[in-house]
Amino acid sequence: MSYEVILATYNGERYIRTQVESILAQSIKPSRIIIRDDGSTDKTLSVLQELQKESNIDIKIISDGLNLGYIKNFEKLSEYVEAEFVFFSDQDDIWVESKAETLLAVFTSRSKANVVFSDAYLVDNDLQKLGTLWEHVKFTPESGKIKLEKILLNNVVTGATMAVRKSFLLSVMPFPAKIPHDYWLASNACASGSLIPLDEKLILYRQHANNQIGAKKSSLTDKFKAVFDANKRKKRIAHYREIYDLVHGLDKLQHNANMNDLSKDIFDYLNCVNAIYGGAIFEGETGKSLPSALLSPGYSKYTTKQSFIRDVLDGIIIRMNFHKTI
Repeated sequence: MSYEVILATYNGERYIRTQVESILAQSIKPSRIIIRDDGSTDKTLSVLQELQKESNIDIKIISDGLNLGYIKNFEKLSEYVEAEFVFFSDQDDIWVESKAETLLAVFTSRSKANVVFSDAYLVDNDLQKLGTLWEHVKFTPESGKIKLEKILLNNVVTGATMAVRKSFLLSVMPFPAKIPHDYWLASNACASGSLIPLDEKLILYRQHANNQIGAKKSSLTDKFKAVFDANKRKKRIAHYREIYDLVHGLDKLQHNANMNDLSKDIFDYLNCVNAIYGGAIFEGETGKSLPSALLSPGYSKYTTKQSFIRDVLDGIIIRMNFHKTI
């Protein structure tokens, strides 16, 4: 089975060689590694060019000097894919030698699979293990079945662990500008019943200060402080906006009764969240007060104990500082 790897880089000189070498060492080799640099100012390109000369596997390097951000970088990379299957790669992880072989076997046995993803070891800069990714995101697949609302409200699919069928990838492009590509791909695959989790740890997923998106543990004190951190609040609001935009995007691509019913429920939930946050999630009249939103069945259907407490505190703080910009 032919596969290619698409790898997005940006100022990754410290770890990029180790990452690429782990891809080149796969038990089933890729037909090509396609790398697009997003305007690095360090020695990333020099390291890549050295690897290109050393490798007997085709390494294509795209360097146009533009900084697109990681979402549009992966979208641009996807346009170059020729193989039947494509693996997404970050610049600072390490692949287990059997990663490609293991994920490809799932596509062989599951003809309807479009996106397959695995668990990962969380490691620090020195590759000391910190736990596992699925433990961190509290994900336990039940008989391989994942509920779409689980993905929509809290994505558990990490792009660096993911392999995608090319035909499916092209069918959901372009990627929405403000929705992480793995979030978009996982949601569409889940909506069509073609998202497959694999309970094996197939990469060392490095956690450090330069991660664009990563899994970092937070202490109880950190979580308490985050409630009063304006920047953290903005991130929570941004996440709710992502959900809002994502469901709108899915509605346009996924035309089925289940999606229609679910999107109505999610929009009802988000309407309550929008009321709690004083209209900061999306424009429009919410028609609900803070108490009525918190007590609404549409809100309680999807909220958790943790998010309920967080939303209550956010709602109160926002109202106490209503004259300030959210």
